[in-house]
Amino acid sequence: MKEKIKKFFENGRSVLILLFILEILLSMCITPNLYDDEWFIGKVTNQLDPETNQIIEHKVIDFVKDRYFTWTSRVIIEFTLCSVLKISKYMWILLEVLMVTLVGYSISKIFTKENTKENNLMLISMILIYPYTIMHQTGWASTTINYMWPLATCLFALIPIKKIWYNEKIKFWEYPLYTVSLLFAGNQEQTSAILVCVYIIFTIILIVRDKKIKPYMILQSLLAIISIIFILTCPGNYVRQQDEMRRFIDFGMLSFLDKFVLGFTATFGEIIANQDIVYTLLTTLLAIFIFTNYKQKLYRIVSLVPIISIVALAHLSPITFGIFPELETFYDLIITKDVMLTVENCNNLYYVFPILFSFANFICIGMSLLLLTKKYCHNLPLLIYLAGLASRIVIAFSPTVFVSKTRTMIFFDFAMIIISYIIWQMLDKKDKKINFVSACIKIAAIMQYANTIVYIYSNKKLY
Repeated sequence: MKEKIKKFFENGRSVLILLFILEILLSMCITPNLYDDEWFIGKVTNQLDPETNQIIEHKVIDFVKDRYFTWTSRVIIEFTLCSVLKISKYMWILLEVLMVTLVGYSISKIFTKENTKENNLMLISMILIYPYTIMHQTGWASTTINYMWPLATCLFALIPIKKIWYNEKIKFWEYPLYTVSLLFAGNQEQTSAILVCVYIIFTIILIVRDKKIKPYMILQSLLAIISIIFILTCPGNYVRQQDEMRRFIDFGMLSFLDKFVLGFTATFGEIIANQDIVYTLLTTLLAIFIFTNYKQKLYRIVSLVPIISIVALAHLSPITFGIFPELETFYDLIITKDVMLTVENCNNLYYVFPILFSFANFICIGMSLLLLTKKYCHNLPLLIYLAGLASRIVIAFSPTVFVSKTRTMIFFDFAMIIISYIIWQMLDKKDKKINFVSACIKIAAIMQYANTIVYIYSNKKLY
């Protein structure tokens, strides 16, 4: 036992204990009883009938069945949500802390080259940069169980792909854990799409590479496909879509191309409006990598477009708009929560510029990612980027594209965090500039954590 404990603390992933402790300090201050949390608690909590003076029992399973036919396909997620809220807030606190830690563990397990404390400490810093306050948008429990938990289980369900790829042994007790994680993550629309695409792609690649079928990959792929079919055939999703269209009246008139373009403009608008620090992290590290490894001016210019865009229009906007006041009008158009190009304004090129600007930024990131390796077929960061971006673009095919706010960005944000972590590992740590950047990332993580604590306590004071 002593040897196992000693080995654990020598292992770089022992740093994950720090993430676990930090998340406990955050979550223990939260009471999930507002917004959607309050509504769900009311639906599943037994109540006293004032007329008969008898207890009215509300069964979780009956509630979830009704929701399947009238609102959502997230039956596994909502059963978990209702069960957790019905038991105790401390159950949510414990599971939420474990899920955030699972995110760190899964990313470390899949994407860490050398399992050192330095690498895992940087990973934790990047995870802490994510604005956790977003998880309060519809209630702490409702938002985390619908977004953070599917993210954690989705990443965990991808671990066997790496193990099978490198012919690592999967212990017998790990199989059910990976499968249960896939089923939970597959009950959320965005993670379901990610799992289907990733598992199908790697199943095909492994069959071609090894000239034989991997049974567990086939099983996981089939379960992922069944999950997305379950979502697409759920009657409640169609009922909800019709109801949500009252908030976006023109949604039914949009073509496939309109929704596709809207996905890009709405995503970039959220990034600029919220001064997305994760986007800034990725574009900064990407530009540093390109400048360090390439002397071609075109490559460097392309890598600078995204970082200059967010710095000029978001982080330093007061200065930018003070010097170039007309850019503020352009900024207002970019962050508009509406369709950019319509029949009414299609003859005005001014409304085309935000669309081109959004596409240019995302394309420049993709082109820069291509330069991370000379073998394009081995470019995992590009695949992660496309999967993350697609998980957000697909939201434009729902009338909740603007109502859902930034919580639907979580999968794209963590895709960018993973890519940033990969790039950071590729940089030369002997370079003093890289050490300075690393210090800045850690400081940003500390400040974001402090910001979250202040936010939680200020909300406790208000409510």
